[in-house]
Amino acid sequence: VNLEEKTEYVENYIRFHKNFSFRDLLENQKSKMDVVVTFLIILEMIKIGKIVIAQEELFDDIMITSKVA
Repeated sequence: VNLEEKTEYVENYIRFHKNFSFRDLLENQKSKMDVVVTFLIILEMIKIGKIVIAQEELFDDIMITSKVA
């Protein structure tokens, strides 16, 4: 898995989908490794303030909201 390409994919996804679920983001992932890398990218984006996440109930979809204009 190419980290730079996956990061670019996630950033583009966020740019075009301002509110979406983590499940929606994972729909086009081809392997477990793609899912893991995508998850790590999401954690980094939370850390640097590009996105915020919310989950209403235990086991509900994780909702992601872009903070990038």
